[in-house]
Amino acid sequence: MSATLTVTEVVLPSAAVGPVNPLPALAAMPQAPYEASTEHLPAGIAANIRYGQVSSIHPYLLQDGYDRTRTPAPMRIAVLENRHLRAEFALELGGRLVRLYDKAAGRDLLYRNEMLQPANLALRNAWFSGGAEWNIGIRGHWPLTCDPLYAAVVTGDDGEPILRMWEYERIRGLILQIDATLDADAPALHVRVRVRNPRDRETGMYWWTNIAVAQEAGSRVFAPATHAYVTDYDGRIGSVDLADVDPRHPARATAAADFFFDLDAGARPWIAALDGDGSGLAHVSTAPLTGRKLFVWGDTAGGRRWCDWLGGETGAYFEIQAGLATTQYEHLRMPGGATWEWTETFLPLRVEDPALDGSWADAVEAVGAVVAQAADGIGSDARARLERAAEAEPGELLSTGSPWGALEQELAARAGLPFAPLAGVRFAREGAEGAYWAALLDGSADGSADDADAPLDAPASYVRGEEWDHLLAEAPSTWLTHYHRAVAAHAEGEHGTAISHYEASLRHRRTPWALRGLGLALRQSDGGRAAAAAGVARLVEARELAPGSGPIALELAEALLADNRPQEAAALVEGLDPAQRAQGRFRLVAVRAALARGDREGAGRILAEHIEVPDLREGEVSLSALWREAHPDRPVPAFYDFQMAPED
Repeated sequence: MSATLTVTEVVLPSAAVGPVNPLPALAAMPQAPYEASTEHLPAGIAANIRYGQVSSIHPYLLQDGYDRTRTPAPMRIAVLENRHLRAEFALELGGRLVRLYDKAAGRDLLYRNEMLQPANLALRNAWFSGGAEWNIGIRGHWPLTCDPLYAAVVTGDDGEPILRMWEYERIRGLILQIDATLDADAPALHVRVRVRNPRDRETGMYWWTNIAVAQEAGSRVFAPATHAYVTDYDGRIGSVDLADVDPRHPARATAAADFFFDLDAGARPWIAALDGDGSGLAHVSTAPLTGRKLFVWGDTAGGRRWCDWLGGETGAYFEIQAGLATTQYEHLRMPGGATWEWTETFLPLRVEDPALDGSWADAVEAVGAVVAQAADGIGSDARARLERAAEAEPGELLSTGSPWGALEQELAARAGLPFAPLAGVRFAREGAEGAYWAALLDGSADGSADDADAPLDAPASYVRGEEWDHLLAEAPSTWLTHYHRAVAAHAEGEHGTAISHYEASLRHRRTPWALRGLGLALRQSDGGRAAAAAGVARLVEARELAPGSGPIALELAEALLADNRPQEAAALVEGLDPAQRAQGRFRLVAVRAALARGDREGAGRILAEHIEVPDLREGEVSLSALWREAHPDRPVPAFYDFQMAPED
């Protein structure tokens, strides 16, 4: 039976990702809960860790509008299927491979989350667990993990279907193309990734495929390495001999940890996850995708809490991963005009060998032999199909992504700069997200934003880069053009320039968006206490103009706490409407304000209400820390324990 490609829906208990936060992300980008020390690392890895660091997620807007109320809702999926496998891709959630079902074994090869529950683990906040996620550009879960991708049907020259997905990543300026196909008559899913740097300037590059696997007591992981670089959430990263530190049993990990396998030179890149009976999944790739990693949550109260927070009754999971670099702390230098590509293959695996429980070296040799046999046994027809179809014109559109690939190409042409797209993708400029910028490019933007009767809605989107700033400078001078120039400068840490443009924007029209930006810029500048106080005053004015904005109210509350004004922060929270006041972040403000006033009893009463913070950040231990401060003589309840570090 040949493979088929269809589009359908699955219904899951879901908490909607919700609308984007309309306020531009002007604070420092949230970092992972641990930072890599380059001490004692090879020079190449250390250099890659230092290179290409990103401090701001701008121009993306944050996705923090979700809660933890789940109702049945459809997830739109593209399904590649043959008599061996069924592969499901979530078109509107970053193209994630959310399911890979092995028909012969009657089992899921990936951790298939039985609910959709966003949580704060991605660069833009919202993320969900399960499946195989594609991460490009910047260290972390990529900005489009909860966004639609472009998707289309491509028919191979042998008549077999290919699912093509693509998008433009805005911070690194990269074009991503993902082609997926099944072997016509073999249990193998092939995914060919192409990444193009369309400009003639170097940019940072990062790629990790994160593959979630259901964790059982007998789960085991293997990769062709004798050493690994290990992190354990305390800021250190060091090399270990896998004969001494055996990582193969995820369920036995005593704390959250990353094992970055230092693959043997010349070895075929692979990693495998097996259950206690030797059944599972192998992931094999071509160069340059030679990095391999195991992530475990760890057998701690915090690790178990995170698995429950993300998947509920679906249970625990771990991740096997594949990347371009040795570790996930690294960014690589991608030359201008370069195209990098590789193929990833997902294979069902069955290993029946007593060596699985022997030494690490013997087990890796045994599993590696079966992986090689399985990978070689399927032949190369499907991989060749993907190579031949790489530049084929996409057919029927299944899903539409963002306008930024089209707009950036038009901007480059206007500026007389090179921009070389991938031949196999096409972008559309239409839609509300890019409408203002399309009008600027068309020369149709005017000064109507300053009209007293013009709506004062928050801008739908933002941009970055000199070319966009030049275009704004040439446009009619309005509150909006100055505001966008202020935000762009602010995101780059140019506080003086940002303050000037915010003030110019306010001279045209008084808006809560410019007041909020000015307030933050003043507080982040080197103006000292006077500037900090003036910043709070501007945030107060912004809230007066936008009293229903929860994000502005929260930023004001945080500023008041930072300036040791807890009474005012508490009054702000008490003055919110009941729905806002009940939100987890505002309940935390109330607890912190009570503790800052010395009212441990009051803080304890609030904590006794079982505060739930839907967007609790990975690695954030504010709940347990506040509990300990309010109740120094009582253990932290499991409900509040998200600590991933080793337990004392």
